[in-house]
Amino acid sequence: MKIGFLSVFNFGTNIGGVENHIYFMARALQKRGHQIIVFQPVESRNPKNQTKTVNGIEIRYIGIKSFALVKLLNRFNGFRLIGYGTAFLNKAKFILYRRRIVREVLAAKPDIIHQHDFISNIFSTRRLSKKIPCVLTNHTGEYLFFQKTKFGRFFLRRLLRHFKYIIGPSEELTPFDYSKNSCTIHNGVDLNLFNNNYNQDQVRRKYDFSSDQFIAFCPRRWAPTKGVLFLVKAIQKICLVRNIKFLFAGSDYDGYPKYRKEIMKNINQIDSNGNISLLGNLSISEIVDYYRLADVVIIPSLMEAVSLAAIEAMACGTPVISTNVGGMPELISDGVNGLLVEPADPSKLAEAIIRLNDDKKLYDKLVRKSLATAERYSWDYIAGKTEEIYKLALNKSPKSKISAAQPPKIKEKIEAE
Repeated sequence: MKIGFLSVFNFGTNIGGVENHIYFMARALQKRGHQIIVFQPVESRNPKNQTKTVNGIEIRYIGIKSFALVKLLNRFNGFRLIGYGTAFLNKAKFILYRRRIVREVLAAKPDIIHQHDFISNIFSTRRLSKKIPCVLTNHTGEYLFFQKTKFGRFFLRRLLRHFKYIIGPSEELTPFDYSKNSCTIHNGVDLNLFNNNYNQDQVRRKYDFSSDQFIAFCPRRWAPTKGVLFLVKAIQKICLVRNIKFLFAGSDYDGYPKYRKEIMKNINQIDSNGNISLLGNLSISEIVDYYRLADVVIIPSLMEAVSLAAIEAMACGTPVISTNVGGMPELISDGVNGLLVEPADPSKLAEAIIRLNDDKKLYDKLVRKSLATAERYSWDYIAGKTEEIYKLALNKSPKSKISAAQPPKIKEKIEAE
């Protein structure tokens, strides 16, 4: 099967979970014998199409012209209400080039198109759906914003009706109310890459970290919905009572400059004694090392599916502290295989980090249970369930039912000891 992935998210980078999902899903489907072509619209002053191959996967960059006005407005991304508006505009700009995008996709003659963003390419797939079956994985929080208003819900019904099937990586992001052909298929993990076959002291020496200091790692893109600011505010409290090292990946993400400026302002007010390090955007191999050298991974999001970063960390035997939002309770049982705290609450987040630092018995239990949980999330299994969706989408019979592809509940209760 020739499968076309369509997304504005950067293939092969580790800035965020969607990028990793696309990368690992493409590789898993490729191993199952499918040909994968990733179509990525990219903007530049002198737009031109380019093609490259990564691990046997063809990436076709579709050049579109950058907008000076949009770049100007991007400075306000993440700045209160106007910031959300400009961020949405930044994603919606690709709609203006839907004809070019459609033309380039059709030229490759894929059997099926799988969209991995939301508003950016939803009008492109609307056109494509007239000739090629289209599937959507609803990764982003844009859908949740639409759901909040009557007009947004009305708009969603029309936006989503051209898809043969829609996949949600969590129950919250699965649009059961808008499409009868919807199902939940969680994110996965490459257990050959993310595992606990390592010596933590050796990994720490590689990056010049002490073997005896407690290290917390936050692999989040610096966007308002990721809650990084609340973790920084929690660090202000922690630094007064504990000597804990905090590492931030994703700190070079420039999509929300106002939000980044606010985070940096708060960091600069902390007397951290050098215990805060900004790592920028890491490669996949680097992030594996940081999961391994960390004692805990923090997911402080305000909105989240079943976090790919959380599953990867758990596969490395690193406990996760997450906010109790979105799909995270589908992955983590509080006090059993991780810790859950309420969102936007720096005090509770600080308490959870200190608790894990101080309670060795709890920590060891979470390590064991995290490893057991991660074993149930292989990319091969996830790709297999997605493959079933493709086969249904290609079946022209009106009697096709989503129930045939509905995966069993991946999360099983992990009993407390």
